[in-house]
Amino acid sequence: MGDWTPMEPKVACRHPHTSRLVAVGDVHGNFEGWVQILRVAGLLDRKGTWTGGDATLVMTGDVVGRGGYPKRIYLWIRRLMREAEAAGGRLEFLLGNHEALSMHHIHSYTTVEEYRDFAPASEFDQRELRENLATLPTPGSGDNQRNAAMLDVSRLQEEPLGWIEFRRAMAPSGMVGRWLLRRPTLFIVGKTLFVHGGVHPRYSIWKPEELEERIRAELTRCVPYFELDSRNPAVAEDGPHWYRIALRKAERDLAAELDETLGNWSLDRMVVGHTPTFLIDPRSAGHILSKASGRLLCIDVGIGKAYGARLAALEILPDGTATAIYPDRREAL
Repeated sequence: MGDWTPMEPKVACRHPHTSRLVAVGDVHGNFEGWVQILRVAGLLDRKGTWTGGDATLVMTGDVVGRGGYPKRIYLWIRRLMREAEAAGGRLEFLLGNHEALSMHHIHSYTTVEEYRDFAPASEFDQRELRENLATLPTPGSGDNQRNAAMLDVSRLQEEPLGWIEFRRAMAPSGMVGRWLLRRPTLFIVGKTLFVHGGVHPRYSIWKPEELEERIRAELTRCVPYFELDSRNPAVAEDGPHWYRIALRKAERDLAAELDETLGNWSLDRMVVGHTPTFLIDPRSAGHILSKASGRLLCIDVGIGKAYGARLAALEILPDGTATAIYPDRREAL
C-alpha cells in the first residue's frame, strides 16, 4: 500500500497567509493532469519533487470517484506533504463528499480502474484468492449467520480485482481511511476559507473548529454511510461536503449568504470545489469562476477525465491578488 506511516494532525484548521497560496479543485483520479497543473503552477519539477518552497497548496477534495488512480494520488500527496513541510511550505488536503462516501462503503461512483489501482501488483495473488474462495461450501440450510457470510464470499468471487483492497483501505479503520480522518473539512488561510462544497449560514453559528469536530466525530463511526446521522453536517444535504453554494442562485441571494457566513467568521472570501463550473455557468467550462465581487471562487473546473480533463489552479498572493492559472495562460480574477 505504500507509505502510510502516521502523520500528526494539525491541531487547528487555520494557517497564516504569509506566502504564495495555490489551490486545486476536484481531481477525480486524473493523476497525469494533476501533476501537469502543479508543474505549471511551479510547485513540482519534472521528477515530481516539491519546488514550491514556502508556498501553501490546498486541495479541496474528491481524489476518488469517477475513474483514474486515486491511490497513486493519495501516496503522492503524502510524500509532497513531507517535502513541502521540510521546505517551509504546506500541502493540505480537504475531505470531499466522495471521500466520505468511499470511507463508508458507498461505491456508486467507483470504477474498475480505481479498484485495480488498489489491487496487489501481482494479479496472481488476486486470482488465487478467488480460486480459494470458490472452494468454500455454498450456502445451504443451517445457521443464518453462517449462510450470510457464505453469501458475502460468493459475492467476492464476482467483484473486480482490487475491490476488497479498496474497501479495506478506504474504511475509517483502513490505512487510507485513518489518514483521511485526520484531514480537515474546513481550512482557513489568512482571511480565506477553503471547503469542498460550501458553508451554509446555519452552520456558521458554530466556530469553524466546533463545526470541524462535529463532522470528524460522525465520520469516525464505522457504519455504512446511510446509517450516519443525516442531521449531522458531515452528511447533510446542505453540509460542507455536499452544499452547492453557487448553483441556481441569484447573485443578490448569494451575496447575502456570503455576508452572513463570512461575517460570522470574520473572513473575506470562500473557495469551493464540488460543483463543476460549467454547471454554474455553461459559458465557463474549464474556467475558474469569481462570484459576488470575488468573495466566492469556484475552482472545480473538471480536472477529472470524466469531466473533460480541463486543468486549472488558483493562486492567491498575500496582498489578496487572485489569479487563475491555466496550462497556456494566466488570468486575473
